[in-house]
Amino acid sequence: MTTGLQQTPRDPLITVEELLELCRQPGPSPLLIGVTPLGRFCLRHIPGSRQVWRPQLSCADSPLLISAQGFQRWARSLGIGAHTRVVIWDERYDATRLWWAFHHYGKTDVQVLDGGLRAWRSAGLPVERGLPGTETLVAGDFTAQPAAGLPVAAASLVLQAEHDPSLQLWDTRDPEEWSGQRRLRGARRAGRIPWAQPLNWRLFRHEPAQNSRFRSREEIEAVIERHGLDPTRRQLFYCQSGVRTTAAIFALHRLGWSSQQLLNYDGSWREWSRDPRLPIHRDP
Repeated sequence: MTTGLQQTPRDPLITVEELLELCRQPGPSPLLIGVTPLGRFCLRHIPGSRQVWRPQLSCADSPLLISAQGFQRWARSLGIGAHTRVVIWDERYDATRLWWAFHHYGKTDVQVLDGGLRAWRSAGLPVERGLPGTETLVAGDFTAQPAAGLPVAAASLVLQAEHDPSLQLWDTRDPEEWSGQRRLRGARRAGRIPWAQPLNWRLFRHEPAQNSRFRSREEIEAVIERHGLDPTRRQLFYCQSGVRTTAAIFALHRLGWSSQQLLNYDGSWREWSRDPRLPIHRDP
């Protein structure tokens, strides 16, 4: 499966062992960012990490990613520059959302820690408690470039996917959300987009007992074959708020799929369900 694929210069997934080796090398250490609520961060985090959570990178009353200007201001406040190497960790599935945001705004020298904080602790490595460091940081010079990397899809393109054979639409939520049995907070209606196909985000990651690590390339290739993802077509992904979608986007990007073929419907179900003009389907 090579049609429509391109090679990436560095694996965006980094293991705990690789991160430790990287930190031992001469030169600046990578900037560690934990994507987790502040309260959980204070309980335990990887030493030296900075903290961020969803509302800081989302528009007001919306799951949509903040503007390029807002993202640039946030990144610079952490001292991130054009050549700063960033490693992101999480406790659930949020690291790939921040990875996607960086990539969307043109910064690709960013990696996700495989297994996140759970894998770090399972390796017997120390954690810190308390708030992030309060020392004054030298502002970085990172410049966000709108639409430079992984693209965002709007509802209009999702509507187009119903009849456009060049598009495939995937629902990455859990089965109860797909069927309409469960409605998460923020959504107005339960159900799914009628012409979407199910592609649960969990297909790309192991269970928590295995530290939620990403599945192997061979396992993900099997998922691709089983579900019929076509690398010659544009792939649209949605979930509740454009977060779990990025697990699929990240996994396919690792395999070399073209960035322009992997589109995140950032408004996702939270946006779609709030517009009564947009169709939904629920299982009986």
